[in-house]
Amino acid sequence: MTAEKASNSPGSLKPDRKIVKLYLAAIGANIISLSLGTAIGWLSPFLPLLISHDSPLEHGPVTDIQATWIASLLCIGAFFGTFLFGWSAERFGRKMSLLATALPLVGFWACVAFGSSVELLYTARLLAGLGAAGVFLLVPMYITEIAEDRIRGTLGSFFILFLNIGTLVSFVMGSYLSYHLTAYILCTLPIAYLAVFIQFPETPQYLIRCNRVRDAECSLKYLRGYTSTPDHLEMLRTEMDGLLQMQVTGEKSADGTTEQGGISLSDFASPSARKALLIGLVLVSLNQLSGCFALINYTAQIFADAGSDLDPNMAAIIVGAIQIIGSYGSTIVVDRCQRKHVYIATSFLAAIGLFAMGTHGYLKSQRIDVSAINWIPVASLSFVIFIASVGLLPLTFVILSEILPPKVRSLGGSLCTAFLWTISFLVVKYYPVMVELVGLHGCMWMFSAVCLSAGLFNAIVIPETRGRSIEQIIHAMENDIKS
Repeated sequence: MTAEKASNSPGSLKPDRKIVKLYLAAIGANIISLSLGTAIGWLSPFLPLLISHDSPLEHGPVTDIQATWIASLLCIGAFFGTFLFGWSAERFGRKMSLLATALPLVGFWACVAFGSSVELLYTARLLAGLGAAGVFLLVPMYITEIAEDRIRGTLGSFFILFLNIGTLVSFVMGSYLSYHLTAYILCTLPIAYLAVFIQFPETPQYLIRCNRVRDAECSLKYLRGYTSTPDHLEMLRTEMDGLLQMQVTGEKSADGTTEQGGISLSDFASPSARKALLIGLVLVSLNQLSGCFALINYTAQIFADAGSDLDPNMAAIIVGAIQIIGSYGSTIVVDRCQRKHVYIATSFLAAIGLFAMGTHGYLKSQRIDVSAINWIPVASLSFVIFIASVGLLPLTFVILSEILPPKVRSLGGSLCTAFLWTISFLVVKYYPVMVELVGLHGCMWMFSAVCLSAGLFNAIVIPETRGRSIEQIIHAMENDIKS
């Protein structure tokens, strides 16, 4: 029986009391998401400074080519970091690996604060990418493995919410504080995360996989708020039995025999695992090819290139705030509405917004007077970021962590996350090149087509996961159940 079913049994805890520690654990884990958001958002306000004559680097402004490498090296660091943290998650556990993600982010801010050359900025971005790999892989994994079925989507959507809050913090501080002071202040975030998150437990699923059943019971008891009353002990036993049964099922090979030991590619032989991996690879590809990550990195420049009358840094702050509102909206709707409906609707609406922005850019490229509609770039991009933050962006990671079977979740998540960062590198690195080749309008129209494809893919291929246990989701994958 899952935690959701247990919560509906007689004598269960009141929902608000029962889930408070789950919320605290999710918030504690996502402090590192907040820190990563500041590292990602750092580029938008400070890249224009680095290429200007007021550059803080001792050798003067960086070249356009160096600027594209500063932007894209994060993705290269993340690609290699994905496999490092994937291995670490299996070897040392989810909790210890998550704590380790703070170290490269401290290194990033130290390089920015004390470095004075472009080479150190390259190193900083590689370190930020290393931390990003761990955060993107491990935070959704940790949340999925501790959450109850009924609030798994809400807790999972905290990831993008905290990431967006961190991005806005960087936008604001980069606009009003100096280059070095911003780095000094934001370096404290990953350190604070270490102090807070160390008090929370390892996930029960990982502990059971390591045959640490008593530790798993303690972890579950803490996370669910169970006491020593007979009713609570019965609920604890019921949920532990369900986790143990899931572990036994996950260790069975294709021929029905039980396998022990590490994970290998042969574990993807089952239809559900193979299908989940393929869906995951497509989901992360659509997530990045939608252009949202590139738009965040080049927010200030996009508004300037589009001819917006609004100050580029102020426009970025406005977009960052709207992004947070959208992410918060996601935490509200993700467990109240069908995941498929939210994902499909937000994908189609984002496609409309990007198409409108592309049309404005096209009219401008044809030397048509667009002064009366110069509000369109800000309005369209704000709309796209808001809508994508409600569904398209956060649900990618919620769905990915839900559909992967427990035994292959770490390896499958690593493969999907590495593929995400590969696509992200190509998009961020070559976005300026594509703007030169097909214009801003051409890029926006291509992003629009990808968002449309994302909605269609979800409608046709992906099963509904809201309110379902992991066992039910795996069953739906195996039997091609979409609703």
